[in-house]
Amino acid sequence: MQGPDPVALETALSRELLLLVHHHADADAVGSAIALAAAFPGARISATDGLSAAGRVMAERLDVDIETRPPEHWDGTVVVVDTSNPEHCAPLPECESVVVIDHHQTAGEWPAGTLLIHEPEAKSTAEIMTRLLTRLGVVLTSEMALPLLAGVYADTGHFRHATCDSFEVAHTLAAAGGDPREAMILLDRVRPQAQRVLFLKAAQRLKFLQEGKWILATTRTGSFESGTARLLVLLGADVALAASGNKKGQVRLSSRASSAVIEAGLNLAQLLETLADEQEGSAGGHPGAAGFQAQGDPDALLGMARQGCITQLRTLDEGA
Repeated sequence: MQGPDPVALETALSRELLLLVHHHADADAVGSAIALAAAFPGARISATDGLSAAGRVMAERLDVDIETRPPEHWDGTVVVVDTSNPEHCAPLPECESVVVIDHHQTAGEWPAGTLLIHEPEAKSTAEIMTRLLTRLGVVLTSEMALPLLAGVYADTGHFRHATCDSFEVAHTLAAAGGDPREAMILLDRVRPQAQRVLFLKAAQRLKFLQEGKWILATTRTGSFESGTARLLVLLGADVALAASGNKKGQVRLSSRASSAVIEAGLNLAQLLETLADEQEGSAGGHPGAAGFQAQGDPDALLGMARQGCITQLRTLDEGA
């Protein structure tokens, strides 16, 4: 496992712990934080910009309290979970030390002295957390194994994007009491009518084109950008971009890609990180799933992302 000096890490984790997840935290982030809190009793979990639907359902079903905003100051260690960039979990409290545990493609600029555990080859932060807890001598319990297994299941796309390491971790968690069926049920939810209506409206606004053998779909939505992009891929798109904007000029864009185009070499994280550099925004993610935030016009930024995606797709076709 890549990571900081073991002694420095154990010292940091021996202090009072505040576990911070990224904005709109997903099942991987929430499951990893819940497991870490179970391993270190007394740790608190905070989400500065709410939870995703999956993250919220997981916390409710496991009866775990997650604070809506961290304190400005923390007398101990802040452990940032499943977050590539400080902007994605801001505001970061003033504290004695910071530990970051993440698997996204690139690591942002964290405060000096941050202990960074960054494994971009891992398909989920839950995989990293499982190995970390074992390395620290923690005996995995079902209380830890179940949310971690759910996190692996969710972030590997129900194991569609899993690696050998993913399955090895899943086996470890199942052996520790994480029942696979319970992990799947933990993520099951009935979507509210308002969310289903939003998805249908996004589908009405759908625009698509074919670039070589690849289909690119784009749409505008009011919220739930990641869920919208995911559904567009299920409808048949190889690449999907979904953007939203609010009255304050804040734009959020999520992207998803099919396994076939990922294997061909498409990299959505690279695409949106380039756009973030150009537009003074922030971005992060993986080759097949990435997000972007900035100030601006949602249609214009969606158009820029669309053009950048077309450029990448043409490169794939040229190399085919």
